[in-house]
Amino acid sequence: MKKVCFFIIGVMSFVLIIMGWPTKGVAVELKYSTYVAPTSWHGEMHQWWANEVDKRTGGKVKIKTFWMESLTKHKDGLPSVQSGMCDLTWLSSTYHPSQLPLFLILDNPGNFGNDYVASTMAIMDTLEKEPSIKAELDRENIVQMMPHISGHTQLAMKKCLDKFTDIKGKTLRTYGGARAKYYENLGANPIFMPYPEIYEAIDRGTVSAYDCAVVLSHGFKHYEVTKCMYMINSGGALASGVFMNLKTFKGLPADIQKTLLNLRREYGMKMAQKQMDDEAKYFKEWNTKYGVVLKELTPEDRKLN
Repeated sequence: MKKVCFFIIGVMSFVLIIMGWPTKGVAVELKYSTYVAPTSWHGEMHQWWANEVDKRTGGKVKIKTFWMESLTKHKDGLPSVQSGMCDLTWLSSTYHPSQLPLFLILDNPGNFGNDYVASTMAIMDTLEKEPSIKAELDRENIVQMMPHISGHTQLAMKKCLDKFTDIKGKTLRTYGGARAKYYENLGANPIFMPYPEIYEAIDRGTVSAYDCAVVLSHGFKHYEVTKCMYMINSGGALASGVFMNLKTFKGLPADIQKTLLNLRREYGMKMAQKQMDDEAKYFKEWNTKYGVVLKELTPEDRKLN
């Protein structure tokens, strides 16, 4: 009889582990797939989050990070986390417009101002309270763990234009969504391209310019192939972030779910404030150390922009 009881307990423990429920002395390990390096600005921020998850759950949940697309590709973010190839991944709505059309709408040009903290708080409130977007994310089996704001997108290129209107006819990499129409209205030929492919495209001349989020671009060393940046301040990526498989999240105990959601809000404020603090530093470094010319738009250019 004792053997039978021990067998049943053993089987139940194994099932709980498979389901993702922490048992005494056993930590749940979640696989996080990202496209940035651990030493990048975002890599360090995401590692801070992972460390906090470990600490705040008392070691019950641990994050194993796969850097620089070593597990899954950034462009495959949504299907990779839906299928369970990873438990968390950094994905953006513009990479999956058919599956996330409502979320995508939040990334229209000019979608946020200079207060990144307020903008990040607003996006988290929207995901929590707007029923249609919440239903869309639930349907796609994802829940946000780390919000993201790119900072204002600038237009970067290998060499300056004689005048800004010369962007007409140029092929440029855009973040996608409504930003494509934004550049079409300027007479340019926008194409979508995953962020890790920008360096080579600019270097080879495949595209003449690209949407640049300077903090993210710094990690990809885009300053090596960029010589000019027009400060267009046109909003950027907000409908983005690190998402967890929803079923995996719901499989965690209620207290751990609450811990993760509380950390999401704290992380969002910390990340957004640091983004605001560090952007000026990166712009200065690109200009003084790497020789990137920072060009303000003329009043005439702003009428077009």
